[in-house]
Amino acid sequence: MNFFVKTSTRLHASTVTLRASVERHPGRVAASVGAVLLLTSATAFGLAEYGPQPQLPATTTLDIPVSMDLAPQARALDDQPQLVYTTAHVRAADSVDTLLRRLQITDPQQLRLLSKDADLHGLLRSPGHVVTARVNSLGELVELQARLPQTGMASASHGKDAGLSQTESAKGRPDAKPQAAVEWRLLTLRAQPGGGFARTISRETAQAQLRMVSGVVHSTLFAAADAAGMPDTVTTQLVNLFAGVVNFRRDLRPGDRFAVVYRVYEANGQVLRVGRILSAQFTNRGTTHSAVWFDPRGHAQAAGYYSPSGSSLARAFLLSPLPYDRLTSGYGWRISPIFHKPEFHKGVDWAIPVGTPVRTIADGRVVYAGWGTGYGKYVKVVHPGGFATIYSHLSKFEVHVGEQVKQGEVVALSGNTGWSTGPHLYFQFFVNGTPVNPLDLAHYSPKGTSVPAALRSEFIAQTATSAQLLALVPGAEMASASQEPRSTMPSRG
Repeated sequence: MNFFVKTSTRLHASTVTLRASVERHPGRVAASVGAVLLLTSATAFGLAEYGPQPQLPATTTLDIPVSMDLAPQARALDDQPQLVYTTAHVRAADSVDTLLRRLQITDPQQLRLLSKDADLHGLLRSPGHVVTARVNSLGELVELQARLPQTGMASASHGKDAGLSQTESAKGRPDAKPQAAVEWRLLTLRAQPGGGFARTISRETAQAQLRMVSGVVHSTLFAAADAAGMPDTVTTQLVNLFAGVVNFRRDLRPGDRFAVVYRVYEANGQVLRVGRILSAQFTNRGTTHSAVWFDPRGHAQAAGYYSPSGSSLARAFLLSPLPYDRLTSGYGWRISPIFHKPEFHKGVDWAIPVGTPVRTIADGRVVYAGWGTGYGKYVKVVHPGGFATIYSHLSKFEVHVGEQVKQGEVVALSGNTGWSTGPHLYFQFFVNGTPVNPLDLAHYSPKGTSVPAALRSEFIAQTATSAQLLALVPGAEMASASQEPRSTMPSRG
């Protein structure tokens, strides 16, 4: 009872004091009360957070040491041969052994067995063809695949000696008949557990496709073509096509440009064969030259390349028997590299790898294919009009005496025979029995004729599509049927 009275007295006194404070300082008291309420609520929130929690299941962790010997597994992995996928292009100078070794096949027993394979030997006659293989880490062949052309068809891929037309023969003679597709044989060799190989040959059809490409010359034409993704065989066609109006050795300048539409044959996204140029332009020193391919029905003799106006670009002579070259010795007086004394060099030397295809520069007849002192293996061809050519230091003949040859046909493979200090071709050009400078061939090559009047309508109709496609190539100019080579250089007036 006394406690209650004392407490009530204190509470009453506190109430009186609080009332007096509110009357004197209402703002401070309100703030203090608010702070107390805030802390009270916060405390209530905090207490609620630490309320009773549900029981979690007990977790037991055991550390049990396990002894694992990984050495046997590592040895098993080391003993397991790893497969490598390899690819190689057939080269003109290849043997079966060199081809297989480039594919990283080194197993002696397999090399001996495959060196006798008839299909692989047949593949050597098709430079440029692609061969793929799966080889294990022991150098053993697991599987090999190669596409073989039908009998009588030429090689044609990205190699410098690939074909110049859609249906070229083995020696490079153009067949003007276009094809929508070409049939190939796909050879597959699979290694068998007991030794030997299982062989399958399946048929595969390559469809004709058109490619359009353009480029600008900065150093050499072949470098510009490579940068543009154009195969060397197409670059060679381009050079031969415009050889009568452009001297590609003397007149080529940085800034010259080209645009080309050509045909390829593809199977499963892979280019198996490069065909003929259908239309092209070349701008040299500001002057643009255009060409289209014309193949009139029933008039094979008129087939060829023409300007859009119908003037033939054909010339009696190609300017070179090689698709590419590096001139190492010109025509005239020099110090003999063999006898080290002055001599008159009656031809020109071009440094080229052994096995490079050598083509006759004009139609003619083979009068010699054999050995000559100094010349080594050489071929001589006589041409209409009192002209003759000699191709020396060869490694292999592709023609025989008495054979009629066409311009651009492969007559031999280059070599290093006879009096030679390195692989090269010695080329001579004769006029009525007298040697003249082969670099002046253009002076002896008369201009071609125009499209006959009877074929004029067919010419316009057939070449219109090729000309229109050429106009779509970046950097190309629109060529009309009446257009002759024209200059794009600014006038001085």
